[in-house]
Amino acid sequence: MRILILLIITCSFFSCKEQTANNKENQNASTNEINNDGVNSGENLYELHGILDPGMNNMVAFALQTPAHWNMQQSFTRIWNGSTPINQVYISVASPDSKTTIEFLPYTPYYYSDGPMARQMRESAASMGIQQKLQQNEMPPMHPLEYIKRMILPQLAQRGVQIQPGGENSIDSKQMPQNTTLTTAYIDGIMSNGRKVRIDCIVSVTTTNLNGEVYYNWNANPSIVQTDDNLEAAYAFVTHARISLMSNPAWEQQNAQLVQNGNKVNNEINQKNAAIVKDYQDHTEKIINETYADRNKSEDQRSEAFSDAMSGESKYENTATGERMKLTDQYNHLYQDKQGNFYGSNTAVNANEFDWAELQRVETKKY
Repeated sequence: MRILILLIITCSFFSCKEQTANNKENQNASTNEINNDGVNSGENLYELHGILDPGMNNMVAFALQTPAHWNMQQSFTRIWNGSTPINQVYISVASPDSKTTIEFLPYTPYYYSDGPMARQMRESAASMGIQQKLQQNEMPPMHPLEYIKRMILPQLAQRGVQIQPGGENSIDSKQMPQNTTLTTAYIDGIMSNGRKVRIDCIVSVTTTNLNGEVYYNWNANPSIVQTDDNLEAAYAFVTHARISLMSNPAWEQQNAQLVQNGNKVNNEINQKNAAIVKDYQDHTEKIINETYADRNKSEDQRSEAFSDAMSGESKYENTATGERMKLTDQYNHLYQDKQGNFYGSNTAVNANEFDWAELQRVETKKY
């Protein structure tokens, strides 16, 4: 069973943990260093910021451009799926007059499997009365508009953020390498304080076909723009930031090694758990089969005993030899000599005197 990364959005909508003084100094240092290399966009419309990874000695993980002179906050943490690290990056930028705020929320990965085997397992569980409950972050892929409505808006409402949805738009869908599709969409609305808001989401879906089964690994990357000014102009900053995103190869290498080590440990744990589950399933199946066989055997025994009684016969056993035979059931005692001849009597005789073996009537449950 493949290891699938799980994650929950952990950053709040309107708040972010304050950066430490060291993080701010390192961020400014990395930003100035990049700008001094002449990478900044023309006419100083944008600034290039390094996103720092505190878990790797504040190494720059990646960089992106934000509007010049806007205040920026960043938070880089990790949560763990077993032994596998999940990066949680939150970025917020605000205009100098605070009329516009842009938030990039942490991405959330999901997984799902479909196909004849997966459907059969779900149907079997349903037929046995087992409650159909998806595991954490197990969810069929969905369009970003649906994701915003089903996941993001309810989460915001739980935090007391009320939004009156307005127009919605599906921007584009792109086919990427390795059976991956990117789809972008957004929903506009008005907040309770009257500010205009746009919630957008990029959904990336990777599909893998294996032996007739379809496995989906997908993730959602949302952002939120709120402004008192031009919403389209503010959203253009979101698009530019995503286009400008650059990863640090050195950080990518270390992060990939960290993930690989974690996945290896998770794989070993999953294999042990799978073996335990299989043993339990085999044991359960054995008990069910034995119970079914015993029930059928019992029914056959009763049927045979009833048939014998109707025909005036009964089954007897020579306990010395283990031989069984059906004989007329009209004597209280039946005997068998060494030559295989049978003798019946309503009164007991000394079988040893004749070198006979007395036959025992077989009980119905032992037929």
